[in-house]
Amino acid sequence: MVGKRGPKDVETPFETEVLLDEMEWCGIQGALIAHWTAKEYDPSFGNKILLRELKKSDRLYGVWTVLPSHTGEFPNPEDCVREMIDNGIKAAKMYPRTHHYWFTEDVCGKLLDEFEKNGILLFVEGGYMYNPDILEPANEVLLTDLDILLSYHKGLHVVLQGARWDATRHLYTLMSKHPNLYLEFSNHQGNRALEIFSEWFGAERLLFGTGALDKSPGAAKAFVDYCTLDQHDKDLIAGKNLARLLKLEKLPVDYPDKQINDPVVEKAKQGKPLDHMLVIDSHAHIAHDDAVGVGFMHQPFSDAKSMFERSKLIGIDKICISSWLGIWVDFEEGNNIVRSAMERYPGFYHGYATLQPQYIQDWQPHLDKVYKEFGMEGIKPYHPRTDIPYNDPLWSPWFEYGNKIRAYTLLHPSPEFSKEIQDIAPKYPDMTFIVAHCGGSFAAARQGIDAALQFQNIVLEITLTSVTYKVIEFMVDHVGADRVLFGTDQPMRDPIPQFGWMAYARCSYEDKKKMFGENMQKIIDRVVK
Repeated sequence: MVGKRGPKDVETPFETEVLLDEMEWCGIQGALIAHWTAKEYDPSFGNKILLRELKKSDRLYGVWTVLPSHTGEFPNPEDCVREMIDNGIKAAKMYPRTHHYWFTEDVCGKLLDEFEKNGILLFVEGGYMYNPDILEPANEVLLTDLDILLSYHKGLHVVLQGARWDATRHLYTLMSKHPNLYLEFSNHQGNRALEIFSEWFGAERLLFGTGALDKSPGAAKAFVDYCTLDQHDKDLIAGKNLARLLKLEKLPVDYPDKQINDPVVEKAKQGKPLDHMLVIDSHAHIAHDDAVGVGFMHQPFSDAKSMFERSKLIGIDKICISSWLGIWVDFEEGNNIVRSAMERYPGFYHGYATLQPQYIQDWQPHLDKVYKEFGMEGIKPYHPRTDIPYNDPLWSPWFEYGNKIRAYTLLHPSPEFSKEIQDIAPKYPDMTFIVAHCGGSFAAARQGIDAALQFQNIVLEITLTSVTYKVIEFMVDHVGADRVLFGTDQPMRDPIPQFGWMAYARCSYEDKKKMFGENMQKIIDRVVK
């Protein structure tokens, strides 16, 4: 997406020229683009602006934003498609939620018939079977509505965008029913998602997409380059599938060779592990052996063996883990899973202990067990599942012990996080507080930056599916690379996009070495064993 829009962070780029520059930096030869004005103001008006943007490079291909014509605001289906063809446009996108119309056969059927007849590729965004309590921006269509329309239009090729890893069970059913449905993965960063969906449905139905300029193109690029599919399947996903669906007669050419003075980017473009530097994942989880799911979501390859194998693809040397079970339901059984991983992979897994105050009366036996017996180093309180503010006295025994041993503490933001961190950071000055998900948005980054500038024992960790473009550079500019940590949140999401996000950041090689591993190693070394 390019162009101006309504609510936008001041730091988020919007210019086509920025996109073209980033495409070359990452090695992306071409891109389908739509215009924000066509979504947020008026499709016809915005599509005309899009035509101007397309003239800036022959690497760009247009996506028309369309409406059904039932209210007379948009050309009838025949005229719409004729105008698209006359302008070389071979793809369309619909926003039923934003534009307030029903995504149903009686409203959209005639337009979809015309797309089907003329081979127009349709893009829609969605990932829910029902209306969620929080309507996320990508929730333009319900999967139930999409299911019905795909049944009516079996020859219409439809690309689903915006679906996340937690929609996988829904997507399996939908893609099994409809061979004319394709999936784009910039938002679906599920663990080994490309390999799994390729096994289920074939690589021919998977499409590379970036979500730029909101998301980091490097994150999506690495996801394809480092996956374990063979080169033939990677080539299909990277561009050949889309070229086939668009019936492109001429493909964009490679870029002229240019010297890149960044060993990390060089490795990333080759899909090779960072074997020349220390890489530590500061934020990860783990499930029980042979786990395939964790109840509310499909989460395969999430045990110690599988995570070790996946991490070696990108060169991760160490992972700091807490168990899913420990933060979600049962801290004692969860800590046993972490202990087992640490024992089987000594030096690779470093443990965050999970303890839940609502179950503990006498803290000392639990503290002795996880730190002295199990050899853990970190603290992982988790507000979303305890609903206890971090400055609540219920946490005090654990934090006091953590301060004594100089432990590192990973904090998932809570509703009153700024106030809570201001209370606990100075109270426990010898603990390192790792603020999770600071890269999730520029707003989250600012919250973390404000805290880090006040307290030297606060550092910022990046991970989130949003892989916000330019936010890593933003954090480095404001607090320095010494205060930023690489993290992936694997195995809920695959570690590779999080890796690519940092690998392609426009930071110096020395800064990347700090963020990828050196900073976390210093934090680990501080812990009293």
